Amino acid sequence: MLSQDPDTVPVLFVMKINQAVKSTPFALVSSMSYYEDSEGEVLFSMHSVFRIESMEQVDDVLWRVKLVLTNDEDRDLQVLGEQLEKETSGSTGWSRLGQLLIQVGHFSEAKEVYLTLMDSLSSNNYEGLAYCYHQLGVISSGEAYYKAALDFYEKSTELYSRQFPENSVIRAAVQSNVAVVHFKMGEYSKALEIYENISQVYCDNLPANDPAFATLYNNMGSLYGAMQINAKALEMYHKSLDVKKQISSPNHPGLTVIYRNIASVHDNLSEFSKALEYYEKTLQIQKKSLPPKHFELATTYNNIATLYDKIGNHTQARDYYEMSLDIFLETHSEHHPSLANVYRNMAVVYDQTGDYSKALNFFEKALEIFDKSLPQDHPNFAHTYNNMGSAYDNIGEYTKALEYYQKAFEIYKRIRPQNHPDLAISLNNIGSMYDIMDDYPKALECYYQALDIKKETLPSHHPSIGSTYSNIGTIHERTGNYSKALEYYEKSLHISEQSLPSNHPDLAVIYSNLGQLYDQMEKYTESLNWYRKSLEIYQKSTTSDRMIELATLYNNIGTVYTHKHELEKALEYHQKSFDIKQKSLKADHPSLVNTYNNIASVYQEMHEYGKAIEFYDKSLEIGRKILPENHSDLMATLNNMGSLYYDMQKFTEALPFYQEALDIAEKTLPTDHPDLQELKENVQVLKQYLKK
Repeated sequence: MLSQDPDTVPVLFVMKINQAVKSTPFALVSSMSYYEDSEGEVLFSMHSVFRIESMEQVDDVLWRVKLVLTNDEDRDLQVLGEQLEKETSGSTGWSRLGQLLIQVGHFSEAKEVYLTLMDSLSSNNYEGLAYCYHQLGVISSGEAYYKAALDFYEKSTELYSRQFPENSVIRAAVQSNVAVVHFKMGEYSKALEIYENISQVYCDNLPANDPAFATLYNNMGSLYGAMQINAKALEMYHKSLDVKKQISSPNHPGLTVIYRNIASVHDNLSEFSKALEYYEKTLQIQKKSLPPKHFELATTYNNIATLYDKIGNHTQARDYYEMSLDIFLETHSEHHPSLANVYRNMAVVYDQTGDYSKALNFFEKALEIFDKSLPQDHPNFAHTYNNMGSAYDNIGEYTKALEYYQKAFEIYKRIRPQNHPDLAISLNNIGSMYDIMDDYPKALECYYQALDIKKETLPSHHPSIGSTYSNIGTIHERTGNYSKALEYYEKSLHISEQSLPSNHPDLAVIYSNLGQLYDQMEKYTESLNWYRKSLEIYQKSTTSDRMIELATLYNNIGTVYTHKHELEKALEYHQKSFDIKQKSLKADHPSLVNTYNNIASVYQEMHEYGKAIEFYDKSLEIGRKILPENHSDLMATLNNMGSLYYDMQKFTEALPFYQEALDIAEKTLPTDHPDLQELKENVQVLKQYLKK
């Protein structure tokens, strides 16, 4: 009879046994069983191991699992046994049990084991106690209790120091885990210093192919990757791979971790074909070594999907996300955080393809799972709020976007050290919203706070610092402080050209910023030179998520040609910008305010006033509907409409537009801003003329 307990899943085990195999004894015990002949009971020896052949759902409640009895000659079992023995080494059964529990993520049970083991040790058994404290540190780190982990590691180090010299391998092993904790806390400089010391100890004491080197190099690769020193990250991962290949079989599961890490660096470098190559290597090994529905396969499918999304192949991305989702739905409960992460990634795809309602729906699904499975301060909430902020940003709902970015920031403030990179990312996002909403003092404050964190935790030539310099330069440009803007753009350029490949999209952004600045300074030749450098990168490597940036670049080039009075060329580039935005954005997206405004201004210069009015009206309609009432794009359109009616000598119609633009300028621009001075002059001249 099946259990009525809703938390119990009935499973029927079907066992296939080769009776000719004698090395794994079993016996029919029906005659001695309590149930006698009513159940055909079989007794297996203690070391019997079964291979899972398949799992299938029979009906709504019952599952069937087919098992095949292995024997001592099963090569896969021998390899697995040897690997488990290596990974759960220890002098006692207790320590090996603790190791195994840590390996499978049962941290609370592992903690009990080590506390019990400590109770059995004498107070002068320094090595034994040091080992237990070390393992308690590993457990605390696994549970994200980083301060507790550091305390345990410190106790372990102090006890080991009574028996072992400072440059001993055993003390280096503890320090390696200390570095891992500093890495998780975002304290990269500390972690790097420790790893470099460990490297010297290992070189002095261990053979070059010792497994400890593989772990060390892999950890250093992850650290350099987080610091975005990608060349170093790749160097370390390949060193780790070389060691691992010497001591492992070609299809060892441990290789997949390194392949995946190498792929992620190539991904960061926008070397997508290389990244895909290493993810495929990961997948090959996993398909040979794991069951077809193993969650690690789901993780790899998820990574490949993310890559396809970045190169603009959204159909392939969705296919791989769905493969990942299918496995997670079978192997995890419907409230498991891993499932939520897939939903979140699918939401990002929909966000990037302009299906914003679906994107927000999947983000909400992810949040619903996190609500049921995670504490409210878990970083996954913050990550999702950041994503939702981006989605609302993309649809032009800037107040909503700011709200979600701030929710993410509040969580990071509570759970991260005050100099953690996540805080810098959040501050950058919030700053970008204040920039869009024309609150330049607040934007600048956020960017400077982000810069302080990055300077404290990252190398001085890190591209992320360059990106923040660029953001600060943009605010100075918007407020008319061109010399300050140029200073920060050049700082950004110096770092980015040192640390990024020559075709990296972030370089295109910096070149574009310089182009825009020189346009503002009326240095049109220099402006076009920078824009062309930017365009060259975009045309070679633009992915779907960069298409709006390309549209903005076309728009900016068009503006320069307008200023140079090369109007046909200007119209050509503005039309290119409009074509991209029309395909990628909804009809009332705020970005179109600027596009319609620029097209109208070209028609105005060409004296095609009817067409100019048509496009200014479109710009103004969206601006009044979507943008904050004091937004700079709205001010620009109002100013241009005033200018248009002035050109048409319709001075009575021109004055209200100039006056409304001036009202915005007085609220948002510094008193010495040239645009403000020009608007004041226009209004004054018109008022005097109309009085006469």
